[in-house]
Amino acid sequence: MERFSYLDIVVIAVVGLLVIFLVLISWQLIRQLILLGSKSAKMNRKTDVLVQKKQDSSAMAEDDETKMVAVLTALILANEDQQDKSYQITKIERIR
Repeated sequence: MERFSYLDIVVIAVVGLLVIFLVLISWQLIRQLILLGSKSAKMNRKTDVLVQKKQDSSAMAEDDETKMVAVLTALILANEDQQDKSYQITKIERIR
């Protein structure tokens, strides 16, 4: 049997480590894809349930939610990065 030089041993070790890392990386990618698929399936089920609940809720609840979002948006715009001011909501009305 032939004798291996140190360079041959280094090449074999590096190639072996690269193969191991490639196998581990591909295994991790496959696991992430499987988890992503299961999460998207769960999200689809949750969205279906939320859509059914939203259809069952009255239009008044949606209107209140829309008003609250509008008020919060207006407060954010009025603040203009000045944290020392305080605001009080007195009336909610739509301006066109």
